[in-house]
Amino acid sequence: MKKFASLSVLFIVLFSVVAAGCIGGETKTGTQTEGKGITLVVLTRHDVTIQVMAKKMFLQSDIAKQYNIKDIKFIKAPESLWPTYIEKGADIGWGGGPTLFDDLFKNNYLAPIDDQKVLGLIGTQIQETIAGMPMVRKGNEGEIYWIAAALSSFGFTVNHDVLKRWNLPVPQRWEEIASETFAMDPPQVGIADPTRSTSNTRIYQIILQAFGWDEGWKILTLIAANSKIYDASDAVREAVIAGDIAVGNTIDFYGYTAMKLNPACEYIIPKGQSIINGDPIALLVNSQNKEAAQAFIYWVLTEGQKIWLDEEINRLPVNPSVFDTPEGQKRPDLKKAYESALKTQGIEFDDNEALATVNSMQLYFKATLVDANQELHRAWVSLVKAYKEGKISEDKYKELKAKLLEPVKFKDPDTGETVTLTEEYAKKINDRLAKDSSFRDTLMQEWRDAAREKYQSVLAEVQG
Repeated sequence: MKKFASLSVLFIVLFSVVAAGCIGGETKTGTQTEGKGITLVVLTRHDVTIQVMAKKMFLQSDIAKQYNIKDIKFIKAPESLWPTYIEKGADIGWGGGPTLFDDLFKNNYLAPIDDQKVLGLIGTQIQETIAGMPMVRKGNEGEIYWIAAALSSFGFTVNHDVLKRWNLPVPQRWEEIASETFAMDPPQVGIADPTRSTSNTRIYQIILQAFGWDEGWKILTLIAANSKIYDASDAVREAVIAGDIAVGNTIDFYGYTAMKLNPACEYIIPKGQSIINGDPIALLVNSQNKEAAQAFIYWVLTEGQKIWLDEEINRLPVNPSVFDTPEGQKRPDLKKAYESALKTQGIEFDDNEALATVNSMQLYFKATLVDANQELHRAWVSLVKAYKEGKISEDKYKELKAKLLEPVKFKDPDTGETVTLTEEYAKKINDRLAKDSSFRDTLMQEWRDAAREKYQSVLAEVQG
C-alpha cells in the first residue's frame, strides 16, 4: 500500500510539472499547435486512478477525435492554488466538491457553459436537484456555471473487527463518535485536517448545520478529541481498511472502496444528519479553447460516467443511464447505492451559508482542534477516565466538560476586544481571512494559544 501511495504521489508530481509547464510558458492552454492538436489542462482534486482512466478513455473517444484533442494534462492542486492555475489558462475544473466550485463562481473564475449538447443533458439525463441538493449552479440570468459529474454522500466507515476488538458499539450518528465511549488511547476515530480535505470540510459543515453553530462546534470538538488527525481523507480510509482505527470520516466512495478491499468494513450514512452532494465539473474563465473544453465536459457527463463504475473508483454516477450499459449492468451494487442515495433523509443544507463561513471554519478548526489536538485529546481522555474511576464527581465532570467545550476566547486584532467565533463573526472575517495573510496568521495564533491554554487548564484541574 505504501509503495502504491508513493507511486501515486510521483504520478501527481509528474502530471503537475508537465501541466504547469504547458500553462506557464509561452504556449497557452488549450491552443492548437502546429498540427499537433489540442492539449486540455484539467484542474482536479481527483486522484491518479481517475486521471489515468479518464485520459485513456477520452483520448480514444470519437469526441476527442472530432475536436482534435490529442492530450490531457491533469493538475492535482490544493484549493489555494486553483486561482493561480486558472489565471494562467487552465481549461476545466473537475472534482473537489461544491464549496470549492461555488467559491470559484463567487470570485468569477468560472465561465458559463453555452454548449447546447451539454445544456441539453440538464433535466433529461441529469436532474437539477437530488435529495434537495443542487446538481447545477446557476447565475443570476440562469446561466449554468457548473454541473455535477458524480454524486457524493458523507458519513463514516467502520471496521467491525476493530470495533469488536475494543468492545465498541457500531456508531450510527455523529454524536455517537463524539461520546465518552470513544474517549480512549490510542484513538479509534480518524478524521482529516479540513485545510487538506474538501470532503472532511463538507462533513464539518454538515455537522454545524445539522446541530446549529454552537452545538455543532461542541460535537466537532468532541469528535476531534476522540480522533487521530490525518493529513488527507484517503489516509483516514486506509487506516480503517488496515485496522489501525475503528471509525473514520469518509466520503461515500471511499467507504465503498473500503468495503470491497476489506469485508469487515461498512460505510454508514448518519440518518437525517447528512446530505447528497453533486461533485462539479466546470469551464474555467481563461480557457483558450472553450469548444474543446465543453466537449470534454459533455463526454464526462455521458460516456465518461463509466469511469465511476470501475472497482478501484466506486463512485456514484450523476447520469443513471450509465447503468443501462454493459459496464453498468455489472455493478448492481453501485446501482443499489445510487437508488439508496436518492432516498437519503438529509438535512436542509444551505450552500450559501456554508460558503459564507468556509475559511473561518477551516482555519479555526485547524488552529483549535488540529494544531492543539494533542492537548485536547489528553484533557478529554483524562477527564473521562477520572470520572469513570470515581476520582471526580458527576457535577465536577459536567463542569469541566462544559469548560472544555466552551468557545475559545480571543482578542479581536482590530478592536482589541475579547470575542468568540460566533457565526456572525465568522461571516464578517471570512473573506478577509482568504486575502489578508497577516490578519489570518495573527488570528490563528490567537486561536491556537487560547485553545491550548484552555485544554491545559482543564487537564490541570483533573489532575489536581
